[in-house]
Amino acid sequence: MSTLASRQPPPLDAPLPAELAGRAQGWFTRYRRYPVFSAPWARGRTLAWGPVLLPVLAFVALAGRTQAGPWPWAAVLGLSMHLLLPLLVGPWVGVWVRRRGWPPRQEGWALVAALALMVATVVMFERVAAEPIKQWIAERIGDVDETGQRKRVALHIGVMVKPIGGADKEAQADTKDAGRPDDLPNTLIRAAFAFWLGGGLALIGWRRELAALSALERERELREAQAQRREAELRLSVLVAQVEPHFLFNTLAGVRSAIATDPARASAMVDRLVEYLRAAIPRLRSDGGAEATVAGQFDLARAYLGLMAARMPRLSFTVDAPAKLQRAHCPPLLLLVSLVENAVKHGVEPKVGPARVDVTARRGDDGRLEITVADDGVGFGGGGAGSGLGLANVRERLAQLYGERAALTLRERPGGGVVATLTLPLEEV
Repeated sequence: MSTLASRQPPPLDAPLPAELAGRAQGWFTRYRRYPVFSAPWARGRTLAWGPVLLPVLAFVALAGRTQAGPWPWAAVLGLSMHLLLPLLVGPWVGVWVRRRGWPPRQEGWALVAALALMVATVVMFERVAAEPIKQWIAERIGDVDETGQRKRVALHIGVMVKPIGGADKEAQADTKDAGRPDDLPNTLIRAAFAFWLGGGLALIGWRRELAALSALERERELREAQAQRREAELRLSVLVAQVEPHFLFNTLAGVRSAIATDPARASAMVDRLVEYLRAAIPRLRSDGGAEATVAGQFDLARAYLGLMAARMPRLSFTVDAPAKLQRAHCPPLLLLVSLVENAVKHGVEPKVGPARVDVTARRGDDGRLEITVADDGVGFGGGGAGSGLGLANVRERLAQLYGERAALTLRERPGGGVVATLTLPLEEV
């Protein structure tokens, strides 16, 4: 039982999820829609099996009345103890255990112990108290022999019910010996039958139910996490779509200005803009899942920096990631919109003279993916790096996607500029 899940099951009186119980249960198995050893399960099981067992008792009574004269109430009582007592007591013993709210492991052993105690009680009742009760009933209805002992009947299952007397003295003696300590096979058969009717086999269903509920809960958590992730990526895409027009307007304004003064540079800017749009637009139209890799995002960063270099010839850059990290998952558009653009806007543009931006990826010492965007611009003091809305959105999206497993850190370079490091779980798409 050590493999049982530690998650608590749903309320006992509530139906099981349809994924487990199904939707096509008939009247006989309707009780299986509820948790094993719950009150609705116990009531439904009794109502399902009771009508099956009652005709058996009625048949014994009618057969005994026809062949043995008086109604064989003692035989009916004995058979009732074999059938109805475990059916009525066993499931409710399990209900009592489950209502304690114990952990699954403790609950499992308690169910086994409770059902074993129920079986032992039923067997001991049959061995100790059943015969005096039968004798008392026989005396009340006058179904006794010349010695005052009740008239015994032998029940041959599926064959006959007949009185024992005269030539059947030897059989009667054997019957009197039944239930003694040396009658081990019959006792074991009675115990096994009582265990089955009392819900012993339902222990297997209880164990499977807990395992299935645990698996279903994990599947639901996974679906919820995936839905939250898709929602976060969608919100990020919307944010990008809001930022893009401003970026495009600035680029087109630069192209217009360069046409009159430097047509070659204007032509180069148009070419770089086309390359960038070819890389960015398909990703904006998709859900981002297929392109959410280091390789895909680095392509976008490379196209963006190429366009910025066409606008600002003093800008140089490198975008590099090891081949073994190319397929690692990377949140779509975080690099492009926030980190790289932040480096250009707050570091490179305010700086006078040549500037550089380097985008790299590596596997960190803790096994996580580290993506670094470093510039040699004006640093924190000059451009306000680290305080913009873009970086705040990056941190918010990281929290939505990964919780505490991801982080964004900023530090100033000794020679000037800023290093932004994005730390993510290393996952392959």
